[in-house]
Amino acid sequence: MGPVDRRPEDGADPCAPGLRDVLPGLSAEEFEALKRDVAEHGVLVPVVVDAESGAVVDGHHRVRAWEELRAVGVRVPDYPRDVRRFADEDERQAFVLAANLVRRHLTRAQRAELMGRLRAAGWSLRRIGETVGASVATVHEAVRNRTPVPEQVIGRDGRSHPGGRPRTSPSLLVATRRDSERARAALLALPEDVRPQSLARAEQRAREIRYRERSEAVAAAARLAGPGCELRTGDLREVWADIASSSIDSAVVDPPYAEEHIPIFEDVGRLLARVLAPGRLAAVYCGNMHLDEELRLLLAGGLTYVWHGVNVLPGRHTRVRVRMVNGRHRSVVLLAAGAYRPRKWIHDTYVAQGRGGPETRPLHPWQQALGPVTHWVQMVSQPGEVVFDPCVGSGTTAVAALAEARRFVGGDIDPACVATARERIEAALASEAEAG
Repeated sequence: MGPVDRRPEDGADPCAPGLRDVLPGLSAEEFEALKRDVAEHGVLVPVVVDAESGAVVDGHHRVRAWEELRAVGVRVPDYPRDVRRFADEDERQAFVLAANLVRRHLTRAQRAELMGRLRAAGWSLRRIGETVGASVATVHEAVRNRTPVPEQVIGRDGRSHPGGRPRTSPSLLVATRRDSERARAALLALPEDVRPQSLARAEQRAREIRYRERSEAVAAAARLAGPGCELRTGDLREVWADIASSSIDSAVVDPPYAEEHIPIFEDVGRLLARVLAPGRLAAVYCGNMHLDEELRLLLAGGLTYVWHGVNVLPGRHTRVRVRMVNGRHRSVVLLAAGAYRPRKWIHDTYVAQGRGGPETRPLHPWQQALGPVTHWVQMVSQPGEVVFDPCVGSGTTAVAALAEARRFVGGDIDPACVATARERIEAALASEAEAG
């Protein structure tokens, strides 16, 4: 029998109305046994956290034991957290009841009270019986005079039956307090019907939703001009038609490289082949999963392959499960308009600093870090030259170009991207002016 099986467990949320009267607490002996087990094995069962309030819903005694051990210098690892978003207080209490039923020795009256609460929350008689350890007839007798038949009935399989649809709470399992706060923010931003499989995916969906909402609210401006820069809003196949051929000194571009966006690489390649000066360089970010197809499309427009660079990424690996690869770099392909004309030594690797991760992308779902983009701006251009980016996103290339004494021309089909880029450019210019 393992530590999880023999561990005395803890109770319901003491702040939940009425639950403390229904579910008995741990005795002093039981809590000390729990504390000894936590000291030896750590907290093995995740502590359930409410995404909305941040409060512990289930696991108070585990947290208390962990805190007391840490306070006296016992080195126990941080406890895992199961961050859940509950639709309402009824669903929250139903979860607490179900979680504690299998861990408690209850009186007949307490069992009947729990059966009634679960029935009111929409559980089927059979599901209640199997959870409590009673027959369907016993459950029916316990609830028939105290609880009306609910409109929604959830069976033992967790699915809805003729009574209605189940209300299941979306949750994310995380390992630290920091990740718990990230999970809370992501779950609160997602629609209730979304069930993310990981924290990274939940944050990605939340960023996409927030950015889509902003895109719908921001009016498109055709052109925005400022000191040493120009921004345009529109489809890259149309909005740059008036740019003279061979008039751009260099480019740093980060197209979207999810599978559904791969065709845009051909449009980017044709545009760069036309507007770049002969022999000048473009650094194009690519996704590793479909790098072969992306490169084929870029070259189809007339560009010449020069080199393959990488950004070495810090922080956690990107787990590509379909290929069973832990990714630690991002590909940057160097391409020239026609025959390449070398002008300087190029360093093909940039090792990024810091943690990386979603917190570095607050303005756009696919925002790149400033350091690597600045490196590629330095590699493909000289001071005073024009850097071009037709997929400007949140404006990282623009900020890097201006900071490196280059001029910038770019745009995006999304008006929210252009608005964000303009705000970042104005903030960067203001900061430079303040610094003299």
